[in-house]
Amino acid sequence: MMEVTPAASEALKAVMAEKNLEPPIRIFLQSGCSGSQLALGVDEARDGDDQFDVDGVSYVVDKNLSDLVGDMKLDYLTDEQQQGFLLSSSKPLPQPEGGGCSSGCCGC
Repeated sequence: MMEVTPAASEALKAVMAEKNLEPPIRIFLQSGCSGSQLALGVDEARDGDDQFDVDGVSYVVDKNLSDLVGDMKLDYLTDEQQQGFLLSSSKPLPQPEGGGCSSGCCGC
């Protein structure tokens, strides 16, 4: 299941309009030195994807990832020091083996 807060929906639609982007929006797992996090990008639907339509926007996520992370929530946060999208899941995200920086991926 995918939950999108009203603030996230409004902000995402504004970004899409400003940059002339067309859905669907892909949710994917991005890994780096600080671990794994869910990320957003514009992509096409593929075989094996789960698709969610929320507030007029289509989201796609690989079914295996969807099963792995469980329910997802997209929010948009603004405060005095930062603003941006926050994508969370009901299950812990998988972490890279070896503690991330041990691979020398990014010079941490």
